[in-house]
Amino acid sequence: MKKLQFIGKTSVKDNIRLTENPRYPVFKEIYTKQKKAVWFPEELNIQQDVLDYKSLTPTEKDLFDTSVGYFASSELLVQNVLGNGFFPVLTDPYAKMSFSTQMFMENIHSDFFEIILNTFEMDRKRIYNITLEDKLLMEKQELIIRAVDRITYGKADPDTLEGKKQILTAILLNNIIQEGMFFYSAFAHFFAMKDTGKMKNVVSGVELILIDESLHLQNGIEAILTIVEENPEIVDDEKFVENIKETIIDAVELELNYLKTKFGGTTIFGVSYKELEKYMKYIADRRLEELGFDPQFKIDQNPLKFLQKEDVKKLTNFFEVSSTEYTNF
Repeated sequence: MKKLQFIGKTSVKDNIRLTENPRYPVFKEIYTKQKKAVWFPEELNIQQDVLDYKSLTPTEKDLFDTSVGYFASSELLVQNVLGNGFFPVLTDPYAKMSFSTQMFMENIHSDFFEIILNTFEMDRKRIYNITLEDKLLMEKQELIIRAVDRITYGKADPDTLEGKKQILTAILLNNIIQEGMFFYSAFAHFFAMKDTGKMKNVVSGVELILIDESLHLQNGIEAILTIVEENPEIVDDEKFVENIKETIIDAVELELNYLKTKFGGTTIFGVSYKELEKYMKYIADRRLEELGFDPQFKIDQNPLKFLQKEDVKKLTNFFEVSSTEYTNF
């Protein structure tokens, strides 16, 4: 009888019993944390930020609108990736519970940005077209889309080593690069707004999204490490392992190219490109270390002081877990 692994082909009749001793207890833990973190956007009174929005300079407004547009479509993209990509090949019921809770929270995030669109009377078509009209934003999404479309609808066999590598790559691109790097870069824009005293209620929602994304990041990291632990021959493929590292480093360059177009030689909400460049490299080093690589950029301290003030205390107190669990900015 074939030994059941974390990903594989299963029937709907399989794995429909929970146990007090799950095969992958970490996913029960992540599910429990996500369950405690559930929130609803109607609880936030972002109407109070309308005057702030109207008072933004053209440059500030462009950055805010672009950030909203990026998240409005990207949260739905994450939902599609999870549902069409690797959720169908998860074999463990607690892993499914953890990832399906993530999908639910992506709905909440989409709802939050929809409320922003309506409250601030933003041009819906223009906002949703931002990721189509900005070539670099589109490339950030296409990076994920290309990898996931290669594995959907049975095109990747989870029972083969090559299929496992393809699925692992999709998890890496979605949960670690998109949610754990690109999203974190955009979060910094919102927190910079708050640091200047603007859009405080909107940023309260972004703070809650950050808590969710820290757990989505943990979902992805634990899934990758589990696949590798069960299939150590993946690590024997030095070219594949190096490609994983290079994919993360290339994603940094893609994000930096985008930041250059938005910030250039100017400062927006008190933040410069140079600070954001260093921050992005700091984030990349954390992701590399979490996956078992050596840091690439050797930046061990968050360069953005207003994020140091946010730091991990809120997240640590919220979950009563150690601050080493994928919650750092």
